[in-house]
Amino acid sequence: MGRVGFLRSTYIRDHAAERERSHVKITFYNAAWATMGGGEKYLAAMADVAAQSGNHTVTLLVDSPSLTLDLLRTRFGLGLRGVGFQRIDRRHVRNALRKADLACIVSNVLPFGHPAPATVYVMQVPHRHVAPASILAMVPRMEIHEAAKSLSRFVLLRDARRSNAVLVYSQFAANVLEREHSIRATVLYPPIDDFAPAPPLQKQKIILSVGRIFRGLYNDKRYDILLDGFRQLFALPGMGEWEYWIAGACATDHESQSYLHELRRQAAGLPVRFLVNVSHQELRDCYARASLFWHGAGYGVDETQHPDRTEHFGMSTVESMSAFCIPLVVAKGGQKEIVSDGESGYLWNTLDELVHRTVALASDPSRLVGLREGARVRYTAFSRSVFEESVRTFLDSIRRF
Repeated sequence: MGRVGFLRSTYIRDHAAERERSHVKITFYNAAWATMGGGEKYLAAMADVAAQSGNHTVTLLVDSPSLTLDLLRTRFGLGLRGVGFQRIDRRHVRNALRKADLACIVSNVLPFGHPAPATVYVMQVPHRHVAPASILAMVPRMEIHEAAKSLSRFVLLRDARRSNAVLVYSQFAANVLEREHSIRATVLYPPIDDFAPAPPLQKQKIILSVGRIFRGLYNDKRYDILLDGFRQLFALPGMGEWEYWIAGACATDHESQSYLHELRRQAAGLPVRFLVNVSHQELRDCYARASLFWHGAGYGVDETQHPDRTEHFGMSTVESMSAFCIPLVVAKGGQKEIVSDGESGYLWNTLDELVHRTVALASDPSRLVGLREGARVRYTAFSRSVFEESVRTFLDSIRRF
């Protein structure tokens, strides 16, 4: 072989090796796909961006029998072109993750170790520190279920600490994880779709809330409290024409459906609409028509003692802002990173504050206009294009494992 042929074959071999190194198999897994909430959208959006690059083989690993790729596209408004879909039994998740070069895992309780050469954990919940001694103390009190969950979470946090990287939705969550668990996390804000309605803007006397309809300690949207607030508001002079809409996913289990029934009963006699498991297009219509946005997660919570019971970011809050809705949100958790009080919305801590500020806005059209523009401007910091660039930068950095 001549020198030219040798150089050419060497170039081809090295170039092929470089392509092989740059072509990474990435598997995304969420331990709670069936909830179809913000965490599920976040992971699916990451997969969507990774697949667009053309340098990755991207797979969504799913253990929920009811979930399909088309359902993810419809619910979250994602293209997911080039994204593989693998259905699997939860018992075999770790083995499937081992086949990836990079495993990206969302889990709030279950640990999965470090199955791939590179493992990234997405931590949704900013848990406080739980010592093994406190877990053992639950056993004599017969709190077996809670002890098991706490132990599992303890192992999960240990796995996250030892992983290649940890992603969180907000600086608030990053601060808690570093303070309580010595975990250094990277803030990668969620991608927020642009729900801006087509001009002219035709806002109606509608207050909107968006989020999962469920009852729990973590990330409970507190619709019960917001319904109390709307009942107070509706009874005030000049507020009788306003409606309150609640839009969100609700699971089919007995507990979730019972809570939904309880909320409907609480709303009896009021102009309240429940829009359950709506499509992306139906949600767009809600945002287009609503003037104000209420969010109650974290109400009454001491965020120093229970940071996990606040809103860790607030995707729906930013979605509403993209559609020129004015957010009024609890001044806790990640919401304080989103809303600048008096510039892009309002923060509140008591129902009296919420009702008072809502009445003040409803009676001042000029103030409505200014805050709408402020909300829209603030949204741009969390747009999908910003997210896509952040994901690409992160994947480039983690690929060097």
